[in-house]
Amino acid sequence: MKVLHSYGIYLFFFSLIFAFFGEQNAGPSVPVTKQVESPWFLGAELALSLPKYKILDTRSSISRLKNKIPGAAVISWEDLARTDAPHKGELLELKLVRKTINDLGLKQDENILVLGDGESGWGEEGRIVWSLREVGFKQVYWIDGGYPAYEKQIRKKINPKTENISSNSNLKVTKDLISAAVFKDDILKGLSTKKYQILDTREPREFSGATPYGESRGGHIPGAKSFFYQELFDAKGNVKSKAEVELYLKGLGIQKEKPIAAYCTGGVRSAFVVGILRTYGYNAYNYAGSMWEWSSDPKLPLETGN
Repeated sequence: MKVLHSYGIYLFFFSLIFAFFGEQNAGPSVPVTKQVESPWFLGAELALSLPKYKILDTRSSISRLKNKIPGAAVISWEDLARTDAPHKGELLELKLVRKTINDLGLKQDENILVLGDGESGWGEEGRIVWSLREVGFKQVYWIDGGYPAYEKQIRKKINPKTENISSNSNLKVTKDLISAAVFKDDILKGLSTKKYQILDTREPREFSGATPYGESRGGHIPGAKSFFYQELFDAKGNVKSKAEVELYLKGLGIQKEKPIAAYCTGGVRSAFVVGILRTYGYNAYNYAGSMWEWSSDPKLPLETGN
């Protein structure tokens, strides 16, 4: 009996030690993606073959004036973001975002195609898709290649209502959306243990310390890798293939299984990157506050240089 009692004590203390170290090495506070998500972007041909859809135009005002799209609802990513310092760039409250989208005549159970400027833009379409998915819109996608790809497909005179998406695609809608957001405190707490692989999606000059877009201080979050979002476009302005993106990330030392936190200045370019990475199976999250928020707090660490 004494032997069994001693064994029980040892087992008890062993379990405590295991629990302690398990907690110390636990993953991030954001959930780990287990399910396969529906894609965040679609090629123009596939997008326009949807039986029913509505277009959300997030292109620049000049682009919209030059090439109007009848019936499209117009929105800017800023319409769904906070403007008050130091929270500039963060997503508005869920109910406010939903109201803004509903006021445009769009519903959560509809297919929504977001049209951006593509390679010539800043990834606004990715930010809009991220914003809508965060508040429960499951069937929202941006059109890969932006307006040029859309216009080319329209010229082919494809009638989107004559084809059934189930007959020409394996596109499936995610049953339960998983948040793709990460916050300042999550990143800060994870710096010492390197819980996140951090991607700085801004220009290399910004990564090195330049502040062309209103950051309070220059530099990058410690441990971040420079991953300019434009690296994701091919020569035709379309998103690079999964194999190409995986090869590039592997060269940076990014692991597919480990959580990724992406940021930029105000969470626009990084949202675009997150949408692509999640479509390709990475466990990526967007830090919407990004450098506008991080740099405004002098207590938060920043590194300069390459």
